[in-house]
Amino acid sequence: MRIMQARRPYFSCSYAGIWPRAGALLALAFVAACGEAEEAPKTERAAVPVFITQVEERELVQPITGTGTIAAQKSTDMGPQVDGIIDEVFVRVGDRVEEGDALFKTRAIDFELQVKELESRVKLARAEMRNAEREFKRIKELRTKGVVSVGQLDKVQAAYDVASAQFGVADAQLAQARQRLKDATVRAPFDGVITQQDIYEGKFMATRGGGGGMGGPSGVVQIQKIDIVGAIVNVPAVHLSKLTLGTPAKVYIDGVDEVYDSEIHILNDKVDHTTRSIEVRVGLKNEDYKIKTGLFTRAEFYPPPRKALVMDRSALLGIEGSRYVFVPDQGRARRQPVEAVQLDAASVEILRGLEAGDKVLTSPMLGTLVDGLAIRIEESNSGATAPEAAAMLTPGQTGTR
Repeated sequence: MRIMQARRPYFSCSYAGIWPRAGALLALAFVAACGEAEEAPKTERAAVPVFITQVEERELVQPITGTGTIAAQKSTDMGPQVDGIIDEVFVRVGDRVEEGDALFKTRAIDFELQVKELESRVKLARAEMRNAEREFKRIKELRTKGVVSVGQLDKVQAAYDVASAQFGVADAQLAQARQRLKDATVRAPFDGVITQQDIYEGKFMATRGGGGGMGGPSGVVQIQKIDIVGAIVNVPAVHLSKLTLGTPAKVYIDGVDEVYDSEIHILNDKVDHTTRSIEVRVGLKNEDYKIKTGLFTRAEFYPPPRKALVMDRSALLGIEGSRYVFVPDQGRARRQPVEAVQLDAASVEILRGLEAGDKVLTSPMLGTLVDGLAIRIEESNSGATAPEAAAMLTPGQTGTR
């Protein structure tokens, strides 16, 4: 009897055949994975070469700047002191005058005649007073002898009192007339320079209603005292706490090559509510009259020094309101937010985010840094020029750290 051996289905398999193949596949996958892991460092970004700069604490003197105008120490529009026609002007614009020099004269003929008249009236009043005085003394002596009555004495005394009063009135009127005559000539109240002339000879000027009347000028000439001038400067009110009397200042004046050292002499207590500025005045010696009033001026004020954290400007990145720097952290760059204000083209003041002594990264390639990127710290070369320092940090010199 032939025994028939059953055939295995073509799709059947034994466990002995499957496991060796599965093991081979797993081994190949493991080797491939190990190969990728070994090749991974070859694709990591190369370390960026950088320099180190440090945050320093310094005593900072930050100038406060303001602008303004040069003004005279004194300025007066000299008008007439008595009504009348301007008879003569003795000065012209640009003349230097001293205190007491005659500037102009109002027609004085009427005042001269009035003085002469009142001088005669005073002489008459004095004579009448003396006559009354003698009569009073005579009657008073007779009264002591009982020759005259009390009524007669009282009458003579009253006449003497009237004569004495009339003399006083006449004498006062004469003094007024002499003063008017004196006031007809207007004199310089101080040493100065004539800076303006509005009225010439022949013009009637009154002492009331604006001098010239009908809206005209009130002064004949203008005199200014400019041997000492003042720089009237407006400064933003936010700096008020930093400015005091005596704060040193440097004054720059348009059209004048010299820079003037001075200090704050006047600090106005009023703040302009429109511009939010304060007015300070700085006195300047001007004995040669080189500085002219009305010139534009700029002043720098130097308050006492203060301690501040200062850093190289090139290390600061970002935009206003979102500033940051990179600091070294175990061979990698770490982004650090900061608040800073610019001091000048080369440095900034750190307000928040860093402390004195903190190290910060700087490099011509600083803009390529991102948080966590590998870095290579280079030795700084203070003597190298900017192109040489940039050449030191070219991508061709980078490596893997």
